[in-house]
Amino acid sequence: MRTILIASIFALLAGGACKKDNTEKAGEAVRKNVEDVSDKREDVRDEQKDVVKEQQDVVKEQRELGKEQGELNQAKTNYSIAVKERLARLDARIAELDAKADAKSKDLAQSLRTRRDILKTKLDNMGTTAQASWNEFTKDVDGTFDSIEHDVNDALD
Repeated sequence: MRTILIASIFALLAGGACKKDNTEKAGEAVRKNVEDVSDKREDVRDEQKDVVKEQQDVVKEQRELGKEQGELNQAKTNYSIAVKERLARLDARIAELDAKADAKSKDLAQSLRTRRDILKTKLDNMGTTAQASWNEFTKDVDGTFDSIEHDVNDALD
C-alpha cells in the first residue's frame, strides 16, 4: 500500500509538472502572439504615417504643378503679345518695301507677304499647340520670323 501511495504521490507530482510545462508553453505562445500583434500594430502605424506623408507630397506636387502651369500660361500669353508686335513691325517693313517704285521690290514684297501669311497661319494655331511641342513651335516661329526679317532688311538696305 505504501508503494501505491508513493507511486500516486509521484504520479501527482509528475502530472503537475507536465501541467506546468503545458501552461508555460501556452503562456509563451500567448506572449509571442502579443508581441506579434504589437509589432504588426507598429508596422500599421508606420505605414499610415508613410501614407499620410505620401499624400502630403502629392498635394505639394499638385500645387507646384498648378504654379508651373500658371507660369507656362503666362509665358504663352507674353509670347503671343511679343509675336503680335513683331508681326506688326514686319508688316510695316514689308509695306515700306512695297512702297518702292521698282518692280523687283514689289515682287519681293509680295513674296515676303506670302511667307508672312503662312507664318500668321502658324500663329493662329498657337493656342492649340501642345505643351510637349511648345519649344519646337516657338523655335520654328522665331526661325521663320528671322528669315523673313533678314530678307526684308536686305532688300531695304
